Amino acid sequence: MRSELFELRRDARRGRYTSGWLDARFSFSFGAWHDPAWPRFGPLLAINEDRVQPQSGFAMHPHADLEILMLPRSGRLEHRDDLGGHTIVTRGDLHVMRAGRGIRHSQMNPSADEVDHHFQIWLEPRTRGLTPKVQTLRLVPPGPGDWVVLASGLGAGGARIDVDATVAWGSADPAAALKLPERTGASRYLHVMSGSLAVQGHLMHAGDALVQRDTARAVTLEAITPAELLCFDLPSKP
Repeated sequence: MRSELFELRRDARRGRYTSGWLDARFSFSFGAWHDPAWPRFGPLLAINEDRVQPQSGFAMHPHADLEILMLPRSGRLEHRDDLGGHTIVTRGDLHVMRAGRGIRHSQMNPSADEVDHHFQIWLEPRTRGLTPKVQTLRLVPPGPGDWVVLASGLGAGGARIDVDATVAWGSADPAAALKLPERTGASRYLHVMSGSLAVQGHLMHAGDALVQRDTARAVTLEAITPAELLCFDLPSKP
């Protein structure tokens, strides 16, 4: 659905992969799933929502020239890498991995009984061949009506990434709407992680996204139920 101010992408249009241990949803072309209309959005390459069954996960595998953000929603995620890193990531953490010139890592669900539910975001860096780096930051979650910057390559705070983008986490409830200002010369991608909202009379639910190209117009997100979102401010020509 398109209006003069934005385009809505619905959850049902996301890609999906299921197996005995993984239920994954893809906002952009990923793996064997291809959407010719949405291969990417500028430097934003992936917004994957993964649910990983207990005692399973992604075995050691390589990445290069990616900035990867992991935002847990529930459960635990165990990270190991060939730099010697090992950490357990839980809700309230942001796990940031710069693949750079090359890194191998695994991400497993160490729990015996709890599903690991997380968002994995891939962004294309400005510079190829950077030194790999891994860090985990403890977050202060946003209060209703507020945004918290997760990562930025534009000096907006959060983890520093080598991307012309700012990634923020927002929270809204029926008594506290979320607002975003106009940003001339920028595009914007909003993904609803949970809850329901209304934007100029259009309903949005978990898995839906709002897209603005070239000029990110001011929008107000009125929560119908408590809701959380990811916001990506990106270059004007995605």
